[in-house]
Order: sequence, then structure tokens, then C-alpha cells
Amino acid sequence: MIRRRMTNPLVWALALSMGVTAQVSASTEAQNATADPSEPIVLASAARHHLVVKKAARVRTRRHRRVRRLRRQVAFRLPAVTPYGIPGLHAKAAYVVDASSNRVLFQKNPEQLYPIASLTKLMTALVFFETHPEFDRVVEITPEDVRHSSRSHIRPGEEITVRDLLHAELMSSDNVATKALVRTCGIPQPAFIDRMNAMADSMGFKGAHFVEPTGLDEQNVATAQAIASMLRTAASNPIVSAIMQKQTYTFTSNRKLHRLVNTNRLLRSKWRITGGKTGFINEAGYCLATLVETPSGTEVTAVLLGAPSNRLRFAEARRLLDWTFRFGLPRDEAAPGND
Repeated sequence: MIRRRMTNPLVWALALSMGVTAQVSASTEAQNATADPSEPIVLASAARHHLVVKKAARVRTRRHRRVRRLRRQVAFRLPAVTPYGIPGLHAKAAYVVDASSNRVLFQKNPEQLYPIASLTKLMTALVFFETHPEFDRVVEITPEDVRHSSRSHIRPGEEITVRDLLHAELMSSDNVATKALVRTCGIPQPAFIDRMNAMADSMGFKGAHFVEPTGLDEQNVATAQAIASMLRTAASNPIVSAIMQKQTYTFTSNRKLHRLVNTNRLLRSKWRITGGKTGFINEAGYCLATLVETPSGTEVTAVLLGAPSNRLRFAEARRLLDWTFRFGLPRDEAAPGND
């Protein structure tokens, strides 16, 4: 008696998922005549086993991913600050000073020269304001401004006011905006750089040196101590101070809308931040300078140079400020609000 050929599509699909190759030819009927009647059951059982194995593999993969995430989180936990110091500080240099009394509260390699990346723009702003800028003056962005300027949303041909370019420079650390401001300020760039270095000398910044205004060149160097003074001087300008305290800013060029977000994440922390600037290039690592107002109204200046990652830059800045407010300041000044 000739048995009916296997025509159940589900069985065939399961067989194919197990790597079984079905050959359809003129001799299929003859092969079916002697086929084992238990074949569909065997194939279905094997397919179910295959699905179970695949499900177990997916579970193991999810478990391994979860373990890796947990390991990353554990690895990032930093030692707690103590009255005796801040263990495990990864930044190459750190400096915290009470701006009212000039009393040093914490320091690590404060007089060592390091590349300072976009912290350079603090000095650029100081020299730029000496040119008595017209804030409503419109500047057209050129291809030269954009060339080799790292990431920016500003494009050649856009027409932007000096006021808006200053916001882009100090809030978003925009190199295109910085180049455009320097190019159109009325001083040739070589003379502008000379003024930056002359001002650094006049402020007593031993070893500080600038070769261009954006911070993209690793030859722009200064100490953490110098950066603290540079930030306080820049923030003494009410326009610069107001810009550095803004979390967001929106402006429109002749072509499109721009929305800036301040790169200083400490503006969204429990401390009252009255100024700050970030910087990064590969040679400098992640840098930060910030001003914090204490409950009594005095200011603390904190600087970090050469942190190994953006995340650690702000994590370690928070540790510095946490230690400062808990152990470094007099008791009546050390009570910042909660997040």
C-alpha cells in the first residue's frame, strides 16, 4: 500500500529550519511508499528542540549583556570624598580656590602646564572685548571660518550678529563663531594672538602661551591656577557672565534657527553656577573651569584639566565641589541646596 506523501506545510517548514533538504523529483512517490509513518513526529520534535536551544541562547545573551552593564556601572563608581582628600582623582590637574580670600582649598599639579583646548576662548573673549564690539553688527560666515573647525551647526553664507556669535562661542564652544568674531574684530589675527599672550604676561600667567584663538591647537597651554584667574577675570564682564550662566539660547540667522545648549552640565546641578567654560581636544583631554556661588555670597573657582572622559570630567568636578562645600569652606558657607 502506497502511503500519502507528506504535504503538511508546517512539517516542511520545520524540516527546512533544521537544515533538511527536500528534493522534489519524479521518484518522490516511490520514496514515500516506504517512508516511516513517524517522520512528521520526529521532525516536529527536533524542531521544538531547536527552538528551545535558540531561546536558551537568547536568555544567556541577555544575561551576559546585563552583567556587562552592571560591571561598567560598578567600574565607574568613585571613592567617597573624605575630610583628608579626594581619593582616585583621574584629572591631570585640579585647582579650587576661594575667590574672595584667594585661599587655596584643593590643588593637584596647579602650576604644571597643560594643553587647555577651548578654555582658550576665555582669553579670546577678554581680548575681543577690548575692541569695543558692536553687538548688533552682522557677520557673514565664510568657508575659511568653517574649514578645520570641528563640529558646528553654523554654515558658510549665514549672516549672524556679533551677540549671537558670542553666545555660540561661550556656551557651545563653537569654533566657527570664534573664528568669525576674531576675523571681523578689526585686528589681524597675528596681532590678536600677540594681544592674548601680552595679556597673559600682564596677568602673571607663568608659561601660558597661545598660538590661535579657538583652542584647537595643543600648543595653547596654561596652568590650572592661571585658568582659575582667567575665568574670574572674564566673568567680571557682566555680558560674559550673563552668557555663561544661560542653559539654552536660541537665535535665527538669515538661513535657519539655531538652538544652543550650554556645555557646562554643572548649570543643572545643586550648586549656583555663576560662570564656566568647557574644553576638549585629544591632546588636552576633557577640561572644565567653573565659578560657584556659596550661600554666603562668596565665589569658589574650580578647574579640572585632562580628565579622561566627558563623564568623568563632570563626575570629578562634582566630587571636588562636594568636598569643598563639606570640608573646605567655613561651616556657614557650606550648605548648598539639594538637587
